[in-house]
Amino acid sequence: MSVSGVRVVVIGSGTAGLASAYYLQLANIPFVVLERSHEVGHTWNSLYPSLRLNTTKWYSHLPKMPMPWHDPIFPTAKQYHRYLNTFADRHHLRQHIHFGVMVRELARTPNGSWCIQTDSATWEVDSVISATGRFDQPFTPTLPNQTDFTGRILHAHDYLGAEPFMGQRVMVVGNGPSGVDIAPEIGKQAHQPPVLLSMRTGITLSPRYPWGLPKHAWMILADYLPQRWGRALNAKIASIQFRNLERVGIRTPQAGKTSTAAGTRGDELIRAVKSGQVICVPGLRSFTPDGVILDDGSVHQVEAVIMATGYRPVLYRYLREPVAHTDSAGFPKRDQTAFIPRQDHPSDYPSNSGREVKDLAGLYLVGVFYQGKGALYNCNLEAQIAVDQIKARLQHLDAQSPSS
Repeated sequence: MSVSGVRVVVIGSGTAGLASAYYLQLANIPFVVLERSHEVGHTWNSLYPSLRLNTTKWYSHLPKMPMPWHDPIFPTAKQYHRYLNTFADRHHLRQHIHFGVMVRELARTPNGSWCIQTDSATWEVDSVISATGRFDQPFTPTLPNQTDFTGRILHAHDYLGAEPFMGQRVMVVGNGPSGVDIAPEIGKQAHQPPVLLSMRTGITLSPRYPWGLPKHAWMILADYLPQRWGRALNAKIASIQFRNLERVGIRTPQAGKTSTAAGTRGDELIRAVKSGQVICVPGLRSFTPDGVILDDGSVHQVEAVIMATGYRPVLYRYLREPVAHTDSAGFPKRDQTAFIPRQDHPSDYPSNSGREVKDLAGLYLVGVFYQGKGALYNCNLEAQIAVDQIKARLQHLDAQSPSS
């Protein structure tokens, strides 16, 4: 079955997918959104319940629709999931979303268009927006003797709360945001043995409320200041961190090195380590039948290991085209020479910000830029840029068409 009359396919209905759909609808470009689950923003409804946004609601909302005033400054994942569904309803985007559709293959055709094969239909379109984000392809490393371990191993993606681990000896591997959230949450349970938090690299922790206000409140103030003063204020706020973590027992980056691990998480881990609920230990080297061996040679008995070891790009699960250029996170690099008609990007976003994948014309990435005011804020910018580029591409293709 081949479906026609559509010029753009958006893969994913999370933040990036909804932002892309909003701007495509605004531009009157025929499109569909393919979503493998049966709900909008499924990832936000499947992560651990205690998860809160790293960024404030002031910069995490979608176009033209602030988050509810009664939501906290740092909303929970569940609150954000409700917001995404409200946005989809308010802008009548559900009519464009095909739920329960799994993309099997994405490949270019000889004529330069894109063929998307799903488990229910085949689409051939001029352009594709990959809006599958960063948190839908868990990465779990394979370590020596892992199959000999008799306990439970799971990824943080599958962690749904502390209750299944009550009374167990638990190790959390990874000191990124998920690991820093999960370890204290399990450790604070009554009669819980201390949770081991395996940290291979050093960690930096920043307060949620530097100088008594959220970081984004300072950013809003900086936007109203002269540019030089605003940049200085933002730099000062970004430099505020919890100090002397080594004295507590939390490993920090070596001198002269920086780390993006954890970032803005508050002092929950500090309090958990001080109280003995969490013990920071070196990296995980290998497994034993009833425990683990760490990089320093120490052996620990554990019954469960939670791998907070990050994610890999979902795009590679179905893309059949070779990707010659990738960035440090493993995502395809974008073509920075591509035509970008919009000239009003905020100063905190790179001026040369094309979303078209390098050497793969007609394929665009939305939802992968983390710097500046945060990933969710940047989804709007990336979607707007991608749709501007697609609009220019379609105009060019139509002008070249024999029937034009």
